[in-house]
Amino acid sequence: MTDTQSPGEARTRQRQRRQMLYLGLAGAIGGVIGLATGLFDQGAGNLFGGGWQELELPPMLAPGLVALLIGGFVALPLWGFRMIDDYKREQNFIGFTGGCLSVLAGYPIWAVLHAGGFVPPPHAFGIFAIAYVSMILSFLYARWRL
Repeated sequence: MTDTQSPGEARTRQRQRRQMLYLGLAGAIGGVIGLATGLFDQGAGNLFGGGWQELELPPMLAPGLVALLIGGFVALPLWGFRMIDDYKREQNFIGFTGGCLSVLAGYPIWAVLHAGGFVPPPHAFGIFAIAYVSMILSFLYARWRL
């Protein structure tokens, strides 16, 4: 007996293979960035524990990591948007917009709260965390509500 697929099933399997390849590539890029940063850090800083300004990397490594970061945070998502259907693309755009708006509003809010003595001064990792968490929450909201 031969296993015949309809054209729709073949496209679905192709899309699923591409998605797994995409996730694997994203994981590999993140792993290389984390591994290289962990192995070659010559300072006493910690991105998650504070003191990121004390990180020291070899000058030849930094441009390579920058290229990987641009690839992972800019090029890969833009490439991924062309691989997904319109419905998922809209959900992703809502997620990205939510992350952007939270930074646009979050930084001034944080600065005002700091000026009032309520919180410590704004820092880069905090802004990144605001963007990341709110992007995930915006995406999940769009996914469950649309």
